Amino acid sequence: MTEDWTFAHLKREETLWGPHGYHRYPAKFIPQLVHRIIETYSAPNDLVGDPFLGSATTGIEALRLGRRFWGCDISQVALTISRAKCIPLTPCELDKTWQELDEQIQAVPRVGRRYLTPKEKEAIASIDIASATAEERFHYWFPAQFREGLEGILQHILTYTEGDVCTFFLCGFSNILRRCSIWLSGSTKPQKDLDKMLGDPVDEFRRHIRNMIKGNSIYWHDLVGHGIDPTRHSDRCCICWEDARQLSLQDASFDLLVTSPPYATCYEYKEIHQLTQLCFDSFEILCASEQREVWIGSKGVSQRPGSEPSSSSLTGSTIADAALAELSLLAVDKIAERVRREVRALCYYFQDMYMALHEFARVTLPVKRLVLIIGDSYRRGITIPTSAALCEMAVDSGFELERRIVRQIPIRTLVSTRNKKTGRFSSIAQSDTQVYPEEYVLVFRRLP
Repeated sequence: MTEDWTFAHLKREETLWGPHGYHRYPAKFIPQLVHRIIETYSAPNDLVGDPFLGSATTGIEALRLGRRFWGCDISQVALTISRAKCIPLTPCELDKTWQELDEQIQAVPRVGRRYLTPKEKEAIASIDIASATAEERFHYWFPAQFREGLEGILQHILTYTEGDVCTFFLCGFSNILRRCSIWLSGSTKPQKDLDKMLGDPVDEFRRHIRNMIKGNSIYWHDLVGHGIDPTRHSDRCCICWEDARQLSLQDASFDLLVTSPPYATCYEYKEIHQLTQLCFDSFEILCASEQREVWIGSKGVSQRPGSEPSSSSLTGSTIADAALAELSLLAVDKIAERVRREVRALCYYFQDMYMALHEFARVTLPVKRLVLIIGDSYRRGITIPTSAALCEMAVDSGFELERRIVRQIPIRTLVSTRNKKTGRFSSIAQSDTQVYPEEYVLVFRRLP
């Protein structure tokens, strides 16, 4: 094969085309990659799915190619973002709504773009974030004047808009929160920066919504140009709040599944959008009917109630078992308990992925495809062979590996590096390995 899977030639504006630029989202695959996969392994009107939906890159590209789409995620914030991105809005109607909403938010007090005052820093320092309540965490990340501005904007969104239009503006609101908070710029993990210049909420919101409106127009006209009716997209797209380990779908539903599962050792998924969660919870925007604390790959999974994993079965993968056995040998002296927690969390991660892959086999039509995009990672100098382990599990679940593509990730997209010994993110000067310099595109065929 002579295909270039790095897509290193692409410019930023190409990977953030149309709705793909609505919201920042870490570790998302580029649309050109998933576009090629969907075009190669499915046909028009096929049902394409993504059970780890994230920010719906798969959904947008499936819809652009005339496929039907079903996606789910365990994060309600991710679902809000995904719905805003997948469903195009009539450009003239969106323009009219925005003009009226823009006039309303003129009444919101302006803060200006500025640094924190000594008094604001003192107020933040007085909060113990480790034991803080939701309200205290809200005050920790957003100084009072910035909170007031954000709450004013959100109030106007909720009282003036509804349905898909409301979701569109909520997505834009979510995206500006980091700029208006003390969250360290460029960091995926929740780290504070008291010397940061915070953005004015009204200015940030207006600027970003205008860009989103342009992206929506591009998306709308792209669909029309390909003979696809944008007004029918809600009928061709279903986005649900579900757990990939236990899908509500009937057997043999999908013509193609394309997804990028959580990494074995990465960042806390629940922490990524905690600013949005705080704001939305305060206005009761998200559903509170069920709390799903045990997410695949989360830190808290090592504290999961119930019995310890059986030493005979372990993960469901002999490859993963071997890596965890090697990691277990480091459980000595002062770090013993910490290492044991890491091993336990990784064990649960692979057990959960084993459950998810069996679900994927159940809902995939015979002889149709599952495509996993995944990378390996490190923990204390030991490679965690996630791609090989998931491949072994997929085969055990009823798939056969049809193609394995090693995709080199362009150096400009690697935003951070890891210390190979500890596995922690660190500066380039302190590191000896790049974070996930390559990833694997694994194409499986469901056995008849």
